[in-house]
Amino acid sequence: MLSVLYRGEQTRCYGLFRASQGRVLVDGRLRRRLVRIRKGVKQVHFELYGLNGDASVAMLRLVPQPSCRVRRLLRLKLLRLHPGYGSGTPRRSLAKLWSDYNRLLCRGNRHLVGYDEWIERRERPAFAQELPASQAPAQTPGTHPVLRFLPGIWGEAPQGGDGASSRRSLELQLDGPFERLDPSQAAEIEAPDTWLVLLQAGDQLAPQAFRHFHQALLLHPQALVLYADEDRLTRAGRRHSPQFKPAWNQDLLYGDPHYSHCWLIRSDLAQRVARDLDAAGETLSLYSLVLAATAAAQPQQIVHVPEILYHRADRPGEARGDANSAAILERFLARRGQPVAVTPRAGGGHCLHWPLPDPPPLVSIIIPTRDRTDLLSLCLDSLEATATDDLPTELLVIDNGSSEPTCLAYLEALQDRPAVRLLRRPGPFNFSALNNEAASFARGEVLAFLNNDIEAIQPGWLKNMVVEALRPGIGAVGARLLYEDGSIQHAGVLLGIGGVAGHAHKYEDGESEGYQLRLRLTHQLSAVTAAAMVLRKSVFEEVAGFDAEHFAVSYNDVDLCLRLMEAGYRNLYCSDAVLLHHESRTRGAPSSPESIAAWQSECQQMHRRWGNLLRSDPCYSPHLSLVEENFSLAFCQEAVWPRAGLVSATAGTRPQ
Repeated sequence: MLSVLYRGEQTRCYGLFRASQGRVLVDGRLRRRLVRIRKGVKQVHFELYGLNGDASVAMLRLVPQPSCRVRRLLRLKLLRLHPGYGSGTPRRSLAKLWSDYNRLLCRGNRHLVGYDEWIERRERPAFAQELPASQAPAQTPGTHPVLRFLPGIWGEAPQGGDGASSRRSLELQLDGPFERLDPSQAAEIEAPDTWLVLLQAGDQLAPQAFRHFHQALLLHPQALVLYADEDRLTRAGRRHSPQFKPAWNQDLLYGDPHYSHCWLIRSDLAQRVARDLDAAGETLSLYSLVLAATAAAQPQQIVHVPEILYHRADRPGEARGDANSAAILERFLARRGQPVAVTPRAGGGHCLHWPLPDPPPLVSIIIPTRDRTDLLSLCLDSLEATATDDLPTELLVIDNGSSEPTCLAYLEALQDRPAVRLLRRPGPFNFSALNNEAASFARGEVLAFLNNDIEAIQPGWLKNMVVEALRPGIGAVGARLLYEDGSIQHAGVLLGIGGVAGHAHKYEDGESEGYQLRLRLTHQLSAVTAAAMVLRKSVFEEVAGFDAEHFAVSYNDVDLCLRLMEAGYRNLYCSDAVLLHHESRTRGAPSSPESIAAWQSECQQMHRRWGNLLRSDPCYSPHLSLVEENFSLAFCQEAVWPRAGLVSATAGTRPQ
């Protein structure tokens, strides 16, 4: 048993034992971890990563453990890490227990720990390879315009901070085709090649910021708004807490007024929306300006520069959204004809209470099943217990060849319930075909696909998903799904994880805030799981439903969501719909040669159809890991490029 007590300036660092067994260390908190030292080893190494400033190890202790205690500790830890270890673990070998323990523990280990190493290994070498503009290859006349910028420094510096540092960061921009304007040059301010650069007093631009903005404008000449990634800056000048952002994500801006502090807005657009805000009686602020400017632009005109180009000064006690920012958003939506109540969330961010139409739509709940009466009855009883009078519903249960007598009797009894229809469809399991057929029989305007191993644990979840799905431009809406131990099973799908896709925040505490509050905030993701998915029937039919030919079992939901996105719709993760998922209890993970071959075939089909997109999820940062699902840093990744919002080349954009 390795026991470590770390004390240092940083709240967290990462301890690595023998280059393979790691543990996140928290300042002042004793941490323990089982480690293995093979016989004959005379010397071991323990390294600390992510340190910057004063640090010390107050305790470092190794205590041998008997094998019987090791087995018991491993079983207890595995049960906490994953509910699937609740049965059968005593029969597993010690080697298997040890392997599973390390594999699952590493999933939550490097949650943005090691940022200093990332700067040294990823950022600085990349910037060092860039040529100064004076040494760059000559450009064809007319293709290398001068970037004229108008500084906009607003607000006050944090207590004890240096407000002049913001202006110095503008003056220290690397050599390039940049020209600074003065506010007195009124004739130039609204020229289309002039940009308003916004900084809060005390914050700083990175020295290479303007060069990257200029490159982004060369790649996206249609751009009206630019934003970049950012991190935090201590009073001592140490960088920490990087905020890596997705490509343009309107719903995340609604939920998080701190979506970004690094904005460039074309000056003519900024002047126009500022006048509109003044005419509407709205106080000018960064949030009100960004809301109005992004609403006046098309998604492809809002460009994300995926580099840390802004250093935000630490502001202890600063709220990430409050009653004032919620009121700004509520007034903004009201001016756009969307009367929505907005309230601040406890812990940060906004909650948008979209109204149900009057009368509310009929919702068709579709559940495929086979045997396992215990799961189906738990699912249906929980739906009844959490049902409200807000939404009329019908239930379609698809029996895919149940044979157990108790299940057959239960299904017969189901037919006596009002608003329940039973569809018997025996044969090989094809998730896509079963759901497509049920959807064709559905009478509802809205479809809600549920697995039979879903358990509803709180009222209001269905309404929260339905009101999101009814918004113009919205495709599929997914829920926050928990394992039985309360940890996250699904909070949206991230493309590229493990080669195809993985679940965001998997195995994290279901009550935690997640990466940059994203567990708590409703926002756009490229895909969500069909284990609990809601969307309009008309939208489902527009893209021809699930692909039953190529994705009978796996990735059918991801493929559907990507086709919805290609058609111009936005898929959402709804944080306020929380359900329990007894994952894969009916079918289990693929284990037979046939099921493994089918899964591999569906993986290959995903790469043939969506290969490029799987490598560059617009709703995920290229600087974050494609190995883990915990938003940890990617230390080895391909080059990244400025990204505009993803819009179909054929379908155009949907209503915002």
